[in-house]
Amino acid sequence: MPEAAPRTISVLLAEDNPGDVFLVREALQQQPFEAELVVKHDGEQALLYIENVDTGEVPCPDVVLLDLNLPKRNGEFLLERMRQSPLCSQVPIVVVSSSASPKDRETAARLGASSYFQKPSDYEEFMRLGGVVRQLLSSVR
Repeated sequence: MPEAAPRTISVLLAEDNPGDVFLVREALQQQPFEAELVVKHDGEQALLYIENVDTGEVPCPDVVLLDLNLPKRNGEFLLERMRQSPLCSQVPIVVVSSSASPKDRETAARLGASSYFQKPSDYEEFMRLGGVVRQLLSSVR
């Protein structure tokens, strides 16, 4: 019996920095899975996407990568909203932030983040994000 082709992983990325979007895409491409990256450049776009998931217009993503410092709606609001979603409340959410503040980490954990990834300035360190996503996905399957 032939091995089934691996399923494409749906990743929602809420990130306003084009350079960071590029790095996230690179990190995911280095993983042994295919990832479809849906990018929302501000909190309002991400909120609309979540609302469209809840109405069944778009499928629930397999994982969410969420910047805390987004224009229009911040990541904390979106994290809280995702955890209230009737369809996607259990989706792994990785907060991807430049903040090293313990308070931001504590807030993310309290609001239900699955993981917290501090954006490094080094390319190789940033590529570790793909492994974080792979590990989260393997723990929910």
